[in-house]
Amino acid sequence: MVNFSRIEFIREQWKTFPICSGDVSSKVIMLTGSNVGIGLEAAVHFARMRPRLVLATCRDEEKCKRTREVILERTGLNKLPEDGAGVASLPLDLSTFDTVREFADRFAADALLDTQLNILVANAGVLVRNYARTRDNWEVMLQVNYLSTALLSILMLPYLIKSSSSDSPSRLVVVSSVGHYLGSPRLAGAEKWSNILSTVNDEKFCGSFDHYFLSKLFEVMFVRELAARLPEHTPVVACTVNPGFCHSRLLRDTKTGWYSRLLAIIMNYSPLSRSSEKGSRTLLHAAIGGEDSAIHGRYLSSCKVVEESSYLFTPEGKVVSRKLWTETIDLLSKIDSRVPEIIKQNLRVD
Repeated sequence: MVNFSRIEFIREQWKTFPICSGDVSSKVIMLTGSNVGIGLEAAVHFARMRPRLVLATCRDEEKCKRTREVILERTGLNKLPEDGAGVASLPLDLSTFDTVREFADRFAADALLDTQLNILVANAGVLVRNYARTRDNWEVMLQVNYLSTALLSILMLPYLIKSSSSDSPSRLVVVSSVGHYLGSPRLAGAEKWSNILSTVNDEKFCGSFDHYFLSKLFEVMFVRELAARLPEHTPVVACTVNPGFCHSRLLRDTKTGWYSRLLAIIMNYSPLSRSSEKGSRTLLHAAIGGEDSAIHGRYLSSCKVVEESSYLFTPEGKVVSRKLWTETIDLLSKIDSRVPEIIKQNLRVD
């Protein structure tokens, strides 16, 4: 059980990783947030492995079009006779629940996909400087990074299960952050709160970076709770991964100002920052590397399983984690009527 260590953080930042490889020729791989940064680099790596299909999602149709063109050009797949048939891109804006639901409808109806899904890498995320709410009335990072990601994961779970086998389990990878270690101080006494989600959604609760850290901690909690409820015979592996501190456009949604500009400079020019390509290798490892049983329900960093925040192993942390799961499922069940049936059919009930 560990807490955030600056020394270990710096040590990990300078590690080098191989590019994970394997036979994915029969697999369908979905990657959210694919138009920039580690998402784009991971999509390029996946496409080079020539799976049946790489499905790269972006916020809108224009970004989808450009992203597919970039992937095809960088991999050379646009020069092959099949003209990049193994790469597709669909719009998915996690800032609205309706868009997630519409995406699930479109996925189910797409003849090209045939409802096959072997790997889902939930990479899309945002960091905003000032408090803002989505049109669904949730703090934007809480919705994009956590609630909509959880909704997508649950709606895609039946396809992951259907496409898996005992010798080739499907994988659900949620991209979290080393920042999850910094989220627990804001949850002091949360086991006694009447509603965790409503409390942290309040503008008076905490600042922008606190919300970001909490959203990443909630992701770790969600995956741990989901993995614990998957029956042992279900060949689906769920894990979270920390890509490290990388050159990226994570701060593209922050407001202008000296603090945001300084942080962007540190992120993109500091010798401590990994390149987006190097960070993407951690996503590949979580998606196709490692032993299934060793990574199920766990948190990966620098291409290995490491301990999550020690808060999760305390009596209070365990209560909060279960309470957050219950609140999340109750909320998502009201948003999409498929959620309770998916939970009933595929997960153990407390």
